[in-house]
Formats: sequence, C-alpha cells, structure tokens
Amino acid sequence: MKKRRILHIQLLPILSGVQNAMLYLLQHLSNKKYDISVLSAPDGPLVNRVESLGFRHIALPNFERLINFKDLLVLIRLYKVCRKYKFHLVHTHSSKPGLLGRIAAKLAGVPIVVHTVQGFPFHTSQPKIHQYFYLILEKLGSYFCDMAVSVNKFERDLAIEKKILPAEKIITIYNGIEQPQANRKISKASLGFDDDDVVVGEIARFSKAKNIIKLIRISSEIAKNFDNIKFVYVGDGELWQKAKSVVKKQGVEDKIILPGWDTDIGAWNELFDISVSFSLWEGLSLSILEAMACAKPIVASDIKGNNEMVINGENGFLIADHSKRDFIDKITKLAKNENLRKFMGEKSLKIFEKKFTAERHVRKFNLLYNGLFNKKL
Repeated sequence: MKKRRILHIQLLPILSGVQNAMLYLLQHLSNKKYDISVLSAPDGPLVNRVESLGFRHIALPNFERLINFKDLLVLIRLYKVCRKYKFHLVHTHSSKPGLLGRIAAKLAGVPIVVHTVQGFPFHTSQPKIHQYFYLILEKLGSYFCDMAVSVNKFERDLAIEKKILPAEKIITIYNGIEQPQANRKISKASLGFDDDDVVVGEIARFSKAKNIIKLIRISSEIAKNFDNIKFVYVGDGELWQKAKSVVKKQGVEDKIILPGWDTDIGAWNELFDISVSFSLWEGLSLSILEAMACAKPIVASDIKGNNEMVINGENGFLIADHSKRDFIDKITKLAKNENLRKFMGEKSLKIFEKKFTAERHVRKFNLLYNGLFNKKL
C-alpha cells in the first residue's frame, strides 16, 4: 500500500511537553504506513530529535510565537510546503501554528486537516478584548479543520460551549507515554542529601506557565523549616537564571538543587519521593504522567488537565487557587508518612496504566487517522 504523507506542524523547535507529546505519537505510528514530516522554526533540539528518528524536518524561518507582520509570509510559505509535498494529512499543534497551518493546508488542497488543542489562548485573566480576539481566531481556524483533538475533557467542553466547534468535530484523546526507564542511578548523597531525606521534585520547562518562581519561593520556606525535606527542579528555560537567583538569595542552595536540563527522566523520577506541579495552566502535563508512570504521589495545582490525572486524596493532592498554605500542608503531610506516599504512588501507577499509556494513545490516533482516510480518500 502506498504510504500516506503526513505533516505535523509545531512552532518552537524545543523539547517541551507539546513537542514531546507529538514525538511519542510519531515514534509509534507505522513507518510502513506513513511518510512523516515535521515542520517548525529552525535550529533547536526538536530538529535534531526529529532527524534522529528518521523523519523529515522542514524548517520555516520567521515562525515566531507572537503575532506580527511576518505571519502573512509564514502563511504563504506554509501553503507552498503543503503544495510541494502533497500531504494527505496535516496535523497542527498549539494556537498560532494551528491557525496558520490549518488555513494554509486547506487552501493548498490537503484532504485532511487535524488540530490538537493543547489549551485555548483565551483565559479569564486576560482583558475582555483579548479574550474576544483570540476566540474569534479560534472560530476562524475551525472552518479549516476536519477534526480537532483535545488533550483534556475541559477543553472539549469549552469548545462546544463557546461554539468554536460542534461536538462531532472535536474529540478527547489523552496524552500517552511509555514508562520512563532510568539510564543511571542518581543517589541522594550525590546531591549532598542524607539517605533519609524526602526529595520533592519536578521536571519541567522554567516558564511563566509552570509558575516556577512561586514554587521555588514556597519550597524555600519549607526547606528552611524542615531539615529533612529537599527539592530538585530539573529543566531549563527563560526563568532558569531567575530561579537560580531566588535560591541563592534565600540561602537554600544546599536544599534546592537546579541541575538544568537532563533527558534521563527515569533517573530523576526514581530519585523523587514526591512529584509536584504548580502550573498556572496546562493541557495535559507530561511531567505528571511520567511521575505517575514511576509510581509517585502527586501534589499539583487544581487546574484543567491536572484534575483529570490526579484524584484528590487517592494518588495525590490538588491545590486549589495555588494556595501556599495548602501546598505546604500537603508536602509536609506526605513527607511525614512513608506509607501514604507508597499507597498514593501505587494508585498513580494504576491510573496511568488504565488511561495514559502510549499504546492507548497511539491506538486512538490510528483509529482517528484511519477513519478520516476512509472518509476523505
């Protein structure tokens, strides 16, 4: 059978949650069935990863996060790429590439266009005019789309409520991952910790969305008051230097470790006794899924996505309104109770195995792709 040519469109050539979720899927699609390409801005770790997996990478200059006058040029280039390669299916990710990519693909005659909603760009903390502007753009994009995929139920319900998409044009497919495997052993002693210390950790991009600075400030307060609770925050990003400065200013450099980015996710999750996330917003957090797959109890902000993975009181605790007091209370409660940590960690693993495996994720997308191909081609 002739291979189907598919293109996935990202914006940033980095390896954060959105990009990694895509790569988990592409690695498990049949290379006998699909000829896979990925398009993004040039020069970044995503480019190297895509090429190392044997997929075609297409670089698009001037592809930037903020809306600007270059976007018309980007739209034209996207159109030309779609015409050149004659893709059977184009799959876009996130808001801006989703809008430009969907329009360009349909105008270029691509038979099937799919869009993944990681999170809509409008939210209640914005001025009303901004919310309305982004809502209009999302409604515009929907006219150039055959099917949208939400990574959580909240976003699907919101799309229907706001009349962005009809119910039959948007489905929920949770992100799925393989259980992380550790390539090395990271001991507590190697970080200057005692063996009986409780290690709290997260693997994430140091960005505004992850609320990392507030998280570190609260962690500093805990570290000063509880000698046996230590913190490790793995990752990098635009707020990494600021995070380092906060740790130094608080005088807790021996209790809060920021090792930078590391691809050995399994090794760090094995080290953690408690996994945390204090994000302001998420689609469906891969770092929480990775921790659940490693049987860790979770303490996370009560936001969309998180509250579809964490069942309050079963596999962890949800923190409403990013409450500092509640976060400290739940961290210290788990730190004092090893049996509770073990019980909640086992629950995390069971929930992961039921809902969030890579096999389930890929099976759902194969059903979607096959159904669209049978209908459209």
